[in-house]
Amino acid sequence: MIEELSGRLDRLENRVERIEPIDSEEPGENAVVPEQTEIQRASELLEESDDSYKNRLIEQAFERTLIERGGLLLPWRSFSIEPSMTYIHSSSENIVIDGFTVAGVLIIGDIVSEKVDRDLALFNLVTRIGLPWDSQFELRVPYGLQRYRSFSFSADDEEVDLKDANLGDVEVVLSHQLYRSHGEWPDLLASAGWKFDSGRSPFHAKENQIFVGTGYHSLNLSVTGVKVIDPVVYFVGGSYTYNLPTHERIGTFEPGYSLGFNLGMAIALNLNTALSLSYDQKFTMKSSFDNNEIPGSYSTTGVFSVGSTYSVTDTLTIDFSLGIGVTSDSPDVLFRISLPWRRRF
Repeated sequence: MIEELSGRLDRLENRVERIEPIDSEEPGENAVVPEQTEIQRASELLEESDDSYKNRLIEQAFERTLIERGGLLLPWRSFSIEPSMTYIHSSSENIVIDGFTVAGVLIIGDIVSEKVDRDLALFNLVTRIGLPWDSQFELRVPYGLQRYRSFSFSADDEEVDLKDANLGDVEVVLSHQLYRSHGEWPDLLASAGWKFDSGRSPFHAKENQIFVGTGYHSLNLSVTGVKVIDPVVYFVGGSYTYNLPTHERIGTFEPGYSLGFNLGMAIALNLNTALSLSYDQKFTMKSSFDNNEIPGSYSTTGVFSVGSTYSVTDTLTIDFSLGIGVTSDSPDVLFRISLPWRRRF
């Protein structure tokens, strides 16, 4: 539209330059040449379309952050396809004492120091479809490339280096707008997701095989509040995840449920770019095996993330973020990049 209006403006200006007065008298100061009126009208339309395009770029940068955080839904009869890659690195060092103590001081046995590194490149293909009645359907299909390395510092040094690639757990999510305030109160959205056990799990992995899947189904419920105070958008949410028990040949494994929250903000830097800051924390309760709690199976993860969204066009954006784990149970580093593309049908 901008290109068409620019061409129209150029053609009208060329016509004005070739105009010759019909009468020998000079036109008065208030005289209006028809072509000049057309030029003014075309210029106004051009400015309006340009402003509309700029506003759309700003909205796109904000929308990308909020859609990913569950704080905004796609409108009816629109869809998005989002390929993404997430790199996750985690490491740990443990000291294991295999023996016994004498008088609480002298240790008899082996002292083993173990270092473990995990690197995971997770490729996700996410499809979102805007539904009527302020709803949205989402499908996530992950595929992971993983490397596991461990080294034991002992009398008999042992090193393990495993690599593998396999499908992760597919997830479907249905979201709905609970409340639209149009005022001082924040908007509220709710989501319900079901994660399948489609990926290779630890229960079915062979010897020297690593896995991306969890091995059990999960139900996730979440609520997110969003408040816009130009040029900043604030969001906060809470979640509950129920992990279903899985019955295997060796027994029944019952994963612990999880409670989590997230909060953050997004701010516009310019017409094309938005910056986001967020924090996610999750508390996972103890798991059990055959009704016996597994010691040390609880965990607390917390990740602080900094991200940015750049609007290439009003339908295509580039989004990337860097996350740093702040608890011992969290991954050390998470880096994510995605290319969401949105259209209407």
